[in-house]
Amino acid sequence: MESYIKQDNLTNFYGIKKTDQIREWLHKFESLGLISIDKSDIYGQYGKFNRCSYQLDTEHFVLITNKLYDEPISKELKGFLILLKCKCLNGTNTTLYSQNRLAEELGLAKGTISKYINEAEEKGYVKRNKKGIRLLREDIFLKTSESPLAIIKNVYPEIITDEDLARGYVV
Repeated sequence: MESYIKQDNLTNFYGIKKTDQIREWLHKFESLGLISIDKSDIYGQYGKFNRCSYQLDTEHFVLITNKLYDEPISKELKGFLILLKCKCLNGTNTTLYSQNRLAEELGLAKGTISKYINEAEEKGYVKRNKKGIRLLREDIFLKTSESPLAIIKNVYPEIITDEDLARGYVV
């Protein structure tokens, strides 16, 4: 998945005051291997400028719609719900982690996890049962399926390595 969005547009969309903050996070994502950034010189009517394209990793990802921004909940709860979605099983809105394990995985206090899960449950965003925690709002938290390559890597990890992909042996 490739994007040519301008950093100024991202800044405006998210209501962030400084474009530098977006730039810093994009480079942080790049250093973590979540995106790759390609910069090219473009010559136009008014001179030369840089155009960045952002290549997103489509092997493992989650999709969350813009509806979350308009939900009448705190930004902290929104952030927690995003983290919870990232801990769901691939292609589902369900996580099998216990609250204690979520606290370990997310680096948050157990009390914080409990507080946000209770709040999310009261407001109809999650449901807990013996099988785990399920995100209820499928209009916000979209279910995605893994790419065929990701499925093969999960089933046969010794056949295709990340090094093979990096070297371009597998497309």
